[in-house]
Amino acid sequence: MKRTLFALGVGVILTIIVAFAANLALDGGVIQVGSDNTLTCDTDGVQVAGWGLETDDNTVRWVRIGGISTDCVGDDMFVRVYDTTPSVIAGGSKTIASALETINFSAPYPSAAAIDKLTVWIEGP
Repeated sequence: MKRTLFALGVGVILTIIVAFAANLALDGGVIQVGSDNTLTCDTDGVQVAGWGLETDDNTVRWVRIGGISTDCVGDDMFVRVYDTTPSVIAGGSKTIASALETINFSAPYPSAAAIDKLTVWIEGP
């Protein structure tokens, strides 16, 4: 009985997290220096493709960003996660190698319930 209730509880929590992530605001845009439009890669299609939820303590360990243009390969991607105040509660960066990238957060990890907004930006060479 306890196992069934535990499994049901975990299922409900994961359903809530997925529903929450679907409504999460994702801000983005293009900023560049100079007049040459070849300085940008196409970031219009990026989206949150998944979250690394740790069910033991309801913290988020990573975020997966998808829909990254192959023109961005070799550029650096930065992610910041905010709460409602808005204060940065997590973030990270990496050099883009593919259309789907995972950004790992450092401890202390943010609570899933505290996440309100996500910002993604990409810097070229």
